[in-house]
Parts: sequence; C-alpha cells; structure tokens
Amino acid sequence: MVQLLLNFVVFISGAVLMSLEIVGSRVLAPNFGSSIFVWGSLISVVMAALSIGYYWGGWLSAREPSYGKLLVLLLIPGILIFFLPFIYPAINDWIAGVDFGNRLNPLIACSALFLLPGIFLGTISPYVIRLAATQLHTVGSTAGTLYAVSTCGSICGTLLTAFYLIPVLGVANIIHALGITLACLSLVVVPLVRLRGVSLSRAVATVSLALGSLNLFWPPLAWAKTILQKETFYHRIRIEEDDEARYMYFDRTLQSAMNLKDPTALRLIYSRYTSLGFAFRPDAKKMLIIGVGGGSIPKKVQKEFPNMEIDAVEIDPEVIKIAKDHFSIKEGKNLRLHALDGRLFLTRTQNQYDIILLDAYFTDAIPFHLTTREFFELAQKKLTPNGIIVANLISAVTGPSGKIVRAFVRTQRQIFPQTYVFAARRPDNVSLDTIQNVIVVATRDKQRLDIKEIVKRAAAIDKGLFPDPIQDIAVAYFDRPIPEDVPILTDDYAPTDDLLNP
Repeated sequence: MVQLLLNFVVFISGAVLMSLEIVGSRVLAPNFGSSIFVWGSLISVVMAALSIGYYWGGWLSAREPSYGKLLVLLLIPGILIFFLPFIYPAINDWIAGVDFGNRLNPLIACSALFLLPGIFLGTISPYVIRLAATQLHTVGSTAGTLYAVSTCGSICGTLLTAFYLIPVLGVANIIHALGITLACLSLVVVPLVRLRGVSLSRAVATVSLALGSLNLFWPPLAWAKTILQKETFYHRIRIEEDDEARYMYFDRTLQSAMNLKDPTALRLIYSRYTSLGFAFRPDAKKMLIIGVGGGSIPKKVQKEFPNMEIDAVEIDPEVIKIAKDHFSIKEGKNLRLHALDGRLFLTRTQNQYDIILLDAYFTDAIPFHLTTREFFELAQKKLTPNGIIVANLISAVTGPSGKIVRAFVRTQRQIFPQTYVFAARRPDNVSLDTIQNVIVVATRDKQRLDIKEIVKRAAAIDKGLFPDPIQDIAVAYFDRPIPEDVPILTDDYAPTDDLLNP
C-alpha cells in the first residue's frame, strides 16, 4: 500500500511539473511572444530546476527522511504555483518595460516564475526513492521504477494540458488547479504521518480549502471593452471593442479589426497593401489566403469580386469560429474556409491559384515553414502560369531588424525572378529601420513592372481595396537593391526568430 501511494505521488508531481512548463508558454506569450527564445528559456529553466531539485532532494534524503518532510516538499510548491496568476502579469510587465532584450526577457521571467517551484518538485523523486527503498540491494530497482512512473506522469501532464486543458480552462485556472492538486496530493501522505497536538489532516485540509476558496472568489481582471477571451491550442485570443471597431488579438499582437458600421471595410492599413496582388493580376479568378484572423481580407474580396473563387486557410479552427461569430465572415459559393495548416493545404490541394496571399502569424512571427525555399517551390507548383505570391511580414525594411525581409526576398528570388517590397505602414517621417508591416510581391514575370503602372492599375480597380490616397503606394515602394547579407531559408535552416530579433 505504501509503495502504491509513493508511486502515485511521483506520478502526479511529474505531471504537474510538465503541465506547468506547457502552460508557461501561455504565461509568457502576451509580453514576450512565442518565439524559440521563449521555449528555449522554458526548457532550460525547467531542466535547471530539476537538476538543483534532484541534488537537493538527494541531500535531504540522507538526513533523517520522513513523510512529514515529504508533505512539506509537496505543499510549498503547491502554494507557490497557486499564487502565480496573481503575480505573473506584474512581473512580466516589469521585465518587458525594462527590456533586457529578446533573449534575456523570457529567460529572466521564466527564472522568476518557475525556477523555485520547479526545484521543489525536483526534490520529490530522489526523496521518495529514499523512503521507498527499504534495503540497499533494492535501491536500484526502486529508483528505476519511480523514475519511470515520474516520467509517465510527465507525459500524461504534457498531453493533458496541451490537448485538452488549455482550450477548456484557461491559463489562470489551470495554474490554480495545479497548485491545488499538489496541496491535495500532500493529503496522500497524511496517513503515513503522526504529529503531536494538532491534527495534520485538519491543517492540510484547511490550507487546501483556503486555496480553493481563493480560486473561487478572486475576481478575474478584465477590461470593460473586452468581449471575449479564449485559450486555444495555438493562441490566447482576445476580442475587444470600442465605439467604432472590433479588434482581434493573438496574445499581445493585434491581428484584425472590423468597422462596426461597415464590416467589409479594410480598417488596418497593411490590409490595403495586401490588395496589391490585384494590381499585378487584375484578371485573377482564383485566390488562396493563408491566415484568416478576423477575415477582413477574404470578406472584402468576397464582396468586391463575387466571381472570384477564394480558399481561406486558418490553422486554428477556433479562429474561424470566432471570425464567423464576431467578425461577420460567411462562407458562400465563392468563399471556402479550411481549418488546416497552410503548407499542408497546399500539399493536398489540386487547385491552382492566380494569387496566393500569405498572412499567417503566430503572435508576431511568421511560421518558419512558410518562409523556406521548399515552401516556395511547392507554392510555385500551385500557381497558374502568371500566378503571384503576396506576403505580409512584420519587420523593418533596412537595418538589423530588416533581416527577416531580406532573407525572405533572397529566398523567394531562388524561385521567382521579380520581387517588389512595400513598407505598408510607412509615412514619410518613419524610418525604414522601424519594424512595420512589409508587403512582398513575387512574380515569375521576366519584365519588371514599373511603379507608375502598378499605381495606375490600382487606381483603375479602387473599390476601397487600396491605400487612400492611392499615391501612397509609390511612397511605400522600396526600389533600392536588397542586400544579400542573410541566409537563404530552407526547411533545414530557417532561423526566423533570430533574424526577426537580432
């Protein structure tokens, strides 16, 4: 019976730790994004915490181990974890405000939030091994069994959190639940412990009840203008509304906006530059849009070009649902919505398109597999003979922060002879070194199209698709040579996070 209880303890503690690591990505995303730096920081801090915890747990186990001490080792991280949702927004805001850099910001935040609870959880396995091993010759088999059980718990915690809990419960509720789980887990140890005076079970029950009460009665922080918050497998989605418009955010980044009085109008400036594809291919009949968001672009194209066949692909099915429910996008005979990864859709589809619009983002970073030479080779096969690719990038045009644009363009030029770059948010007084929306158009034309001709074609179409005044297209056009001081992006080597945050 004792062995079974101890196995249960290490299983649950392993599950809690890995669940905390997975949900930690959502804790950090609003302030620091979801880049490789965030995940590298999370993994490193958890591994460091385990290393320290293993050592400390081994040291403690050699000094009069007891079930009472094990109870404390479970209860303390439970309390620490439970209170994380009350403090992490302020800690993250402070770190982001001071700004230690794109690499150090998430590392410092991870260390501040997860290192100490992780250390305590790391002590559990070596401490339990000492309690469970009754004889010297059984230490090896006992250790092997318990570490296997702990690892199984970690696997279950990872899958349960990633596949089910995040979309259902939300970040704060998950973290509270993890803390309460550890507090309740300490109750498993109660039958093995005897204390003088005060009943241990009553004390632990009181602590657990207090934690549960906090979870029930602590009011959630909310903004009056927020009409929806939802955790999905991919994002923390927030919908806000003012008197004029409704906005969709992925984590910290604005993704879409809709005028309440004119739901099909292109409110965000960058979306008017993505329409440049029609200036290059005014006779387009089929269009693929990778990245739906609130659906501003497919809605506008659907309205202005009723004979256009549009496939719009979005990896997150919840985004599509929210776009339908809150942003007035409707499927019809000329608009089909697909919940699928954009590259996977391209691989599977038999269609060919006149325009492929790439507007897919995870927070503020484009998925790397949509930037590589292999991706553009695939896309080329799915284009009509005169088909083009239009891509929205968040980057500078020049300077250190423009490396991602330069790498993107250099990679495209391996496949497409002509590329055109537009700083979509650039008024005359904003430097090209400033991070902004940058629209890149790639064509297979041998002859380069003059910017005057592009503006002329856009003016002939108009329909509220393009910037106002139309001459802003010429202002945004970047006609200087693009340096090749960056790598060609491939499936094997595409350091997009590093290029975006040099």
